[in-house]
Amino acid sequence: MWRVLWPAARALAVWFPYSLVSRSPLPKGAFVAVINHFSLLDPPVAAVALRRPVRFIALDEIWGVNPLLDLVLNASDTIPIPRSGPSVRPALKSALEHLESGHPLAIFPEGRRVKAWGDAPLHPGAAWMAIQARVPVVPVAIWGSGKALSMDSMRIRRAAIRVMVGEAIHSPSYMDCQDPVGTLNEAIRQVLDRQIGRLEASFSPEYWEDKGGH
Repeated sequence: MWRVLWPAARALAVWFPYSLVSRSPLPKGAFVAVINHFSLLDPPVAAVALRRPVRFIALDEIWGVNPLLDLVLNASDTIPIPRSGPSVRPALKSALEHLESGHPLAIFPEGRRVKAWGDAPLHPGAAWMAIQARVPVVPVAIWGSGKALSMDSMRIRRAAIRVMVGEAIHSPSYMDCQDPVGTLNEAIRQVLDRQIGRLEASFSPEYWEDKGGH
């Protein structure tokens, strides 16, 4: 199914237009990609930037919102996860098995779309999975997607989107910390914060005054 979705994602990226500001080499094998979340466009945008088949984790509550979205979620084998409750455990088990089989996983650690970076704290799930599976974390910062498809509308606008794929963070090096998951999660936050700051600065103030959004 990746062969079907990949050309569609590439075509979408070209239309916006999309630019990859920087891309560090990806680790071989499994890794956890952590991505900030402004828009429903973020999964295909991140997939194009990573250039690798990745399996996403998404809140189960987004299923049933839109038939087309359901089709994409199911076709891409996205792992549904609830916010809480006993059903969380099977979802985490599926995610860890995917990593342990040598394949990359993608997570939006804010847990929801936000209008501005910093509106929601990073949940520790991505850091926990990276520590458990002993795989690297790849930070991916996106800017402009919230203007192309905002939280308040399903209307897609042709807007510039910029992406940075950061250097992989070696999660096993955090194993000796007093709080490995918390320390790694903070390291992820700091890297994404720097990346998003660079992307934000790459747009002129006039651009945001005219268009609005992130």
